Amino acid sequence: WGFKGLIVTDYTAINEMIQHGMGDERKVGELTLNAGVDMDMVGEILIKHGVNLVQSGRVSQSQVNAACRRVLEAKYKLGLFANPYHYVNEERNKNEIMNADKLQLAKEAAIKSMVLLKNANQLLPLNTDRKIAFVGPLVKNQRDLIGNWSGAGDPKKAMSIWSALEQKFGADKFLYALGSNLVDDTLLRNKLNPHGAEIIPDPKTLQQLIDEAVLTAQQADVVVAVLGEAFGMSGEAASRSMPGLLDNQLELLKALKKTGKPIVLVLMNGRPLALQWENDNIDAILETWFAGTNAGPAITDVLFGAANPSGKITMTFPRNVGQIPIYYNHKNTGRPFDVNQKYTSKYLDVQNDPLYPFGYGISYTTFNYSDIKLSSSGLKSGQKITAAISITNNGKYDGIETAQLYIRDMVGSITRPVKELKGFQRVNLKPGESKTVTFTISDEDLKFYNSDLKYAAEPGDFKLFIGGNSRDVKEAAFKLEPGN
Repeated sequence: WGFKGLIVTDYTAINEMIQHGMGDERKVGELTLNAGVDMDMVGEILIKHGVNLVQSGRVSQSQVNAACRRVLEAKYKLGLFANPYHYVNEERNKNEIMNADKLQLAKEAAIKSMVLLKNANQLLPLNTDRKIAFVGPLVKNQRDLIGNWSGAGDPKKAMSIWSALEQKFGADKFLYALGSNLVDDTLLRNKLNPHGAEIIPDPKTLQQLIDEAVLTAQQADVVVAVLGEAFGMSGEAASRSMPGLLDNQLELLKALKKTGKPIVLVLMNGRPLALQWENDNIDAILETWFAGTNAGPAITDVLFGAANPSGKITMTFPRNVGQIPIYYNHKNTGRPFDVNQKYTSKYLDVQNDPLYPFGYGISYTTFNYSDIKLSSSGLKSGQKITAAISITNNGKYDGIETAQLYIRDMVGSITRPVKELKGFQRVNLKPGESKTVTFTISDEDLKFYNSDLKYAAEPGDFKLFIGGNSRDVKEAAFKLEPGN
């Protein structure tokens, strides 16, 4: 590949080769060094066996020298020869970490990542003239805001939603109830607490907590339920067989629904969740992921309209676990789903399409897409065509829309996906404003490794789609013409 830098393994990756049946420690150490790896992260196999591998002739001294040179070169480029403590600077840390600029950046990043999944009857943004109850185990939570794999992040410095509400509007403006523990199941909680008591349950029973939440909700005009996953429920070695809200949280949500109050569901999670019941029964759903150190202020700004959500999901949300795996760029079946044909690929008990498709995300405003205008219906090798579409903000809020370009190769020497994302553009629109978005397509966008293992574009028919997600699109067609 021509890469000239330092090559380092993942955590204990060399050790894991043993489990893959590639040999004992000495053998995998030999394979690794001879393959060009320069540094073993944590596993210590090269420390234990490196000298013997060279002495026995299984690895050459020149191979070790080359690896050593690349490690030292990286240190030299980082300035560590001149100053080994170059990046250990307490004064710099005090000035740079958690300063106003960094906190503002963290807030902006969190806002841009949030995805509005549903907003029936324009419940959001919220109006502070209404009495609002915040309910759920993540309302006052700090630890789970910064998520898993958050390095040296200090959860005590993360601002919760409740703290942000107090700071922005005052301590007595809103109602609060815990509603449920984040995790009720003792076995799961023990798995999530390997390094100490990071999830501490309230001693009350679930029913007692729900009763308190219902009483609080009955005093409010609107309920905001803040639910989701503990930080340790996603990330490495944290698979789930049922990716939805935990039973205790769903029981709380159903009890809140029975109050008849409008409900906003704020989600914190690290994976797509199956949210069919929530989508069918809850008025508004805001996906915030694990939004980081400044999650509280970011979520508060979005809930109350200081910021308009513009995020799009980069994965597909299933209707239920039975639809998994589900993804937009799948290859076709020989009997594609047809509602009018019995013997086609379909489920009997659920719709075929996902709950929220790849690229989905709505806004406090609405956007209208015109038809696509192609500069030509034919594309020649080495040339380009353009696809233009007009987008109009039909709502009353400023908004950002992400127009997405997908292409389908209709016939190929190897089966091609039903859609492939080929580009996207973010466009900022004021109420009533229209802008034209133009995508440029060349034969480079159409290439793939064909049946001859050549990276090439094959002449033939193509479909082109542009829209706000992978499902809701406008369509056009063009042809790649044979080259000379």
